[in-house]
Amino acid sequence: MPKFQNTKLLPFSNKQLYNIIIDVELYPEFLPWCKNSVITNKIDDNNFDATLTIGYKALDENYTSRVKGLYLQQIESNAISGPFKYLDSIWIFKNTGKSCEVTFELNYEFKSFFLAKIMGAIFHKASEKMFSAFESRAKQLYV
Repeated sequence: MPKFQNTKLLPFSNKQLYNIIIDVELYPEFLPWCKNSVITNKIDDNNFDATLTIGYKALDENYTSRVKGLYLQQIESNAISGPFKYLDSIWIFKNTGKSCEVTFELNYEFKSFFLAKIMGAIFHKASEKMFSAFESRAKQLYV
């Protein structure tokens, strides 16, 4: 069960960070390897299903996740279709006054042995880049 976790104190409000992460349809603008992102079943602004297309080299994969946001506190995402046995992530936001402690956890396993071999080697690095991309997006929008 591969896992990635990062916690960092960022000079942004929990509202600013929450809004960047919940706005899934804008991911292709700044998230590495995200080629497309579409909300497919919207319950409300904080709860929906989204289908993402992720590409690396000649390999493109689509997957759908169920996204559940608890406004300004956390965002949980669980893959419900695609190349993963499971892909579960959670963002947790703790307001510390003028900054926010953000924790990102990602657990995953590919269905295919082939994909696990190809992607498994880079997935941890990709998770680090993804976390950095959200931080860079916050700087771009709010600094």
